[in-house]
Amino acid sequence: MCGRVTQFSRWEEIVKEIGAPSAGVRARYNISPGTPLLAVRREQGVLRSEALDWGFVPHWAPAGEAAEGHANARAEGVFERPTFREAARLRRCLVPIDGYYEWKTEGRRKIPYYFRAADGGPLALGGLWSLRLAPDGTSRRTLCLVTVAPNREAGEVHARMPVVLTGDARQDWLSERAFAPADFAALAKTAPDHALSLHRVSPDVNRVAVDDERLVRPVSAGADQADFFGDLLG
Repeated sequence: MCGRVTQFSRWEEIVKEIGAPSAGVRARYNISPGTPLLAVRREQGVLRSEALDWGFVPHWAPAGEAAEGHANARAEGVFERPTFREAARLRRCLVPIDGYYEWKTEGRRKIPYYFRAADGGPLALGGLWSLRLAPDGTSRRTLCLVTVAPNREAGEVHARMPVVLTGDARQDWLSERAFAPADFAALAKTAPDHALSLHRVSPDVNRVAVDDERLVRPVSAGADQADFFGDLLG
């Protein structure tokens, strides 16, 4: 899965590069599912930069559907899942980030690591978005991140990694043309080995209330304190 990301420094370079409107937002070092996440999408030919709720809820979901929705969608078989099929065909988005966190299981502990581009630049993650209309006429747009099998670096920590899009693939992903499964698979691929760098970070990232720049700083194994994984989503 991919359940924590950062947007604090160079992520907006991607917004400018693809020609989307500027989207100045406050720096965030610990963005979690259930909160707004800045994304770029195309609707009726227009590129839009806006915060969508991180937690995909399909438009047809009943009123009692859990508010947090789905944080991730597995690329494999996405067209076989009614929840994501229509979005994979028609409603894809980019999520520009500085990096993301993932946790490695060591015995009974979950050790957090921070991933970023090996060259220090921003990353563009592939996502899906949905528009859901409530009975009272209000609307809510939500998103999820698409995940794939890991490359060498990501595989050192976890069995999944987000789709990382580069170059022309970013505009292709944002196209409003209907994707067949083969079109989707051609873009939703594992990033090449050595595309990412990683380092261990403080278990303070486990607590969603903590959101400051020290979270992305490297720490040594000896700096770890008790790691309460149960705090990850609370």
